[in-house]
Amino acid sequence: MPTNRRAAQLLAATCSALTETVRRHMPAGPYRDFTAWAYSAENPRRHEYLQSTGVIQLVTMNTRMLTGLVEEDDWPAMLHHAGRMNAYQVFEVVSDDLAIGLGHPVLDAAQTRRLDLIGALNRAMLQALAPGRNTPAMLLLSGPARDAARHASGFEQSLVKSKRAGMAEDYARHVGADAPLLQDVEYGLWAALVANVESCRDLMDGIDGTPTASLVRQGLADRYRAVERTLRAEHLSRLDLASLGGQSILVLPTLAYFVCVLNDLLAPAPENRAVLADGTLSDLLSDAALLVRLQNDLGTRLLRMPAVQQHALINRISRACDADGRDTAEAALDQLATDPDPAFNRLQKDILNGEANIALWHARRAPDATSTLTALSDSLTYHAALYALHSARLAASLAALDARLPNRRATTLIDRFVRFHERMYSHPHTNPLGEYAI
Repeated sequence: MPTNRRAAQLLAATCSALTETVRRHMPAGPYRDFTAWAYSAENPRRHEYLQSTGVIQLVTMNTRMLTGLVEEDDWPAMLHHAGRMNAYQVFEVVSDDLAIGLGHPVLDAAQTRRLDLIGALNRAMLQALAPGRNTPAMLLLSGPARDAARHASGFEQSLVKSKRAGMAEDYARHVGADAPLLQDVEYGLWAALVANVESCRDLMDGIDGTPTASLVRQGLADRYRAVERTLRAEHLSRLDLASLGGQSILVLPTLAYFVCVLNDLLAPAPENRAVLADGTLSDLLSDAALLVRLQNDLGTRLLRMPAVQQHALINRISRACDADGRDTAEAALDQLATDPDPAFNRLQKDILNGEANIALWHARRAPDATSTLTALSDSLTYHAALYALHSARLAASLAALDARLPNRRATTLIDRFVRFHERMYSHPHTNPLGEYAI
């Protein structure tokens, strides 16, 4: 649990925002009751639940990102806004988990149904983000979307299946219920999707009218459009994948939101309007988003590895495939998934869980093992070069922005955010330090 005062307050604010979102927006039923209990002190495994839903890692990130940037008098307001953002992102984890297994080029009927559900959620989000649109999420996600959600297991669609199932069993024992309630909890994700849409709307309402609000809104809308194209497109270049990956990872709207709170709400900085108007801030945040996407999909070690060493690793996988008679694309990726080299941690996570990954997109569509590993090697080279280029761009842009704003709060926030993920994604995905919700 948090060891300093502000971290503890951020945790409390996040749990309060989550509880309020559940109370106000989540449709009544067993899933809502379970979620409210899971976040409450009545849950003996509450800390474990907070870790598995991403709360602990979000609070850790907030703490590192905001240290020294917020005056004591402004801290209560920051707690309110940070809590809202964290609550939204926790529900985004649930929605993101629906895409587990959808990174493959060929989907079965159940996966196609989940893909359609994600499409419905994306459309609902875009409707909710459109100014002046007030249609309740329950209506936006009614009909086919609700029917599809009834077939999606909240246990199976998670990186922590056994923990989710175990806590639902604990809840059933707590209320003295039996199997039907467990099934309602497992297949009750529709309620979480409704809360996700409404929490996004709450987020925008909280900064409505500020100069940076339009950038946050646009960044959120871009995310849902990018997710849809990434999961459905039949032809994407590596440049397309990098661009879509940067838009879909929620970095730009998250950072823009915190810049908005700092420079529009807590201590208004008129200079912020100029860097918004001429695209300086959006350029900088786009660089940050791309870097975090690359860190997420490839891992920090692989991105920083010299090309010669990258090729040597892939050649070793190729030789192992030849020795074992593995000649299909799937077999080659299975070989990589079991390789002990920690540089492959992020790729292994997405291979094992069938998740979308910009470095695996072409490799998964190659006709045989040799072509798969060649495509992967080409992707590693391309994306590592992008990482080096945009790392340099980020450093230069941070310095340039420092010269234009009256303080370094925005640039410090952005730099810390990128460095946090750089460290996080250097850890194995099975380690709580290496993933948001493990």
